[in-house]
Amino acid sequence: MAVTGLVLATPAAAEVGALSFQTELLVSYPGMTCPAEMPREVECFARTGKGVVRGLGAVEVSHAYLLESEPAGCSIEAVRLLPTTARLTVAGKGAIDVRISGTDCLLRSGGSLSAQETFFVTGGSGSYAGASGTGTIAHISYGPPAFRGRDTWSGSLTVAGLAFDLTPPSFTGAQNVTVRAAKGATRARVKHAVKAQDEVDGTVPADCRPRSGSWFKVGRTTVRCVATDASANEARAAFVVTVRPRR
Repeated sequence: MAVTGLVLATPAAAEVGALSFQTELLVSYPGMTCPAEMPREVECFARTGKGVVRGLGAVEVSHAYLLESEPAGCSIEAVRLLPTTARLTVAGKGAIDVRISGTDCLLRSGGSLSAQETFFVTGGSGSYAGASGTGTIAHISYGPPAFRGRDTWSGSLTVAGLAFDLTPPSFTGAQNVTVRAAKGATRARVKHAVKAQDEVDGTVPADCRPRSGSWFKVGRTTVRCVATDASANEARAAFVVTVRPRR
């Protein structure tokens, strides 16, 4: 998931934070009962997906996926997607409400259906109260039996008074280590004390492999660490553990 930019502007009343983003979500869309007012030609599905957006964090999206067969003005093989609303829930922060435009005539290809729709942010809750923005959703749906697909959301989000966090955590303790093995040993147990600190979230977990306290063979081993904050900013670090034989 890549964020393409951060723009900060200062209107008369409040600072406005704007986040540009693109993220790909793997989705499923099992069938559901259509509302009573829906025409008989419409099939209804509950489309849901999960992913991460840098600057937001862990995101869950859910919306009704409304597929109309033989729509007026289209060929008999065609379908189209009807306008709908969606909600993007950001873990621990709030939700973003979205209006999705629907499509013109679409034709299935090889059992799958590809489409592109426009979305408009209509508001939100929590950290995203008063949110606005726009963008596109490019999606592909593979149909039965799994009813799974892939959605790519690209767009911008604007929230007055909100500074989006795009700064990754920083590491301490990710430094090269040299130890000597016991006499005659071909490995040594080595501890390292790597920590990660984030400007917004404070201390965040640092996942290092091999872990501290692992057995390291005589020679040089690279330890690789990764840390991610609550806004999906990822930091990586590496250092070398050298184990020398004792003669």
